[in-house]
Amino acid sequence: MTVTYAFSPKLVNYSQTVDACGLPYTIPVGKIITDTFLQIGQDRFNGVRAEPPVGQAQGVTDDGYRVIVDLQQFGFDPVTGVGEDDRYNALIDLNLLAVYENSSGTALAQTPLTSHKSITIWTPALTSQSSSCSTGSIDEAVEKSAETLAKEMASVMPRLSQPTESLSNQPGDSATPTQTPVSQTLSPAVKFRTKLVDANRNLILEGGETIVLLIEATNVSETDIPSAYVELRGTPRLVEAFKQVAPVPVPLGSLKVGEKRTAEIRGRLKSVAKASQGELIIGIILSEGLPPGTHSIRTEIQPGLPNKLSTR
Repeated sequence: MTVTYAFSPKLVNYSQTVDACGLPYTIPVGKIITDTFLQIGQDRFNGVRAEPPVGQAQGVTDDGYRVIVDLQQFGFDPVTGVGEDDRYNALIDLNLLAVYENSSGTALAQTPLTSHKSITIWTPALTSQSSSCSTGSIDEAVEKSAETLAKEMASVMPRLSQPTESLSNQPGDSATPTQTPVSQTLSPAVKFRTKLVDANRNLILEGGETIVLLIEATNVSETDIPSAYVELRGTPRLVEAFKQVAPVPVPLGSLKVGEKRTAEIRGRLKSVAKASQGELIIGIILSEGLPPGTHSIRTEIQPGLPNKLSTR
């Protein structure tokens, strides 16, 4: 298929100024996202182009689709230092909305695209006077988030050619499902809930303590899912607590239509020298179907007490 992108003015013109090695740096968010979507599109589609101001495309090919991409939210928030000069942890939130139209301009569907990542950024000063610094790692982090969403959007495109039906007609409406295309939201194939439990249940994670991640996943699609996995990202200390006990990503197995499955993933924190904030980002990887968004659990991490039992 051929895809024509229509990037919203808000997205194209968006930028955000952040601190980099003590100096302000403006992230060209809009340019990074549009460039990334076009690059991924060249790899995934038969043809890809963009409407002004990004490209020169006018109209949509008869066998193609128009994808309107709008920016809902962008956030780049430094969290904590990591004990080294010019290196710190940061959270990147990127939320987009994609609306899909056919060549006649009829809206077929829309999908929210969400990425939430915890990263470590290094922005070293380039001169001894610190009048400039290297900001490539910041742009690269934003590009990776955009790449994730571009691939997610591309995975939705083949479903647009499937016939759609009107979910409901208002009283007195003589239109039939075959006569009136209906704008729909392509929903994730799985819904899930998460809960992080520590050994003494005081909601504070302590060095040496056993922790348990509970996940309840339900197949809400209309087809069976051959395989699903739990993906863990976020603060390295938290992710490693689970990796040393279980392989990550953690397999959930297959999910039949409507099936609900609960998984218990155990981990153990290593010793902690000082208090800090931690974040665990949980996602579900699917062999088939639109994956759900991620869940984020933020928690306080503290050194364990010498004489306190860490499990019970």
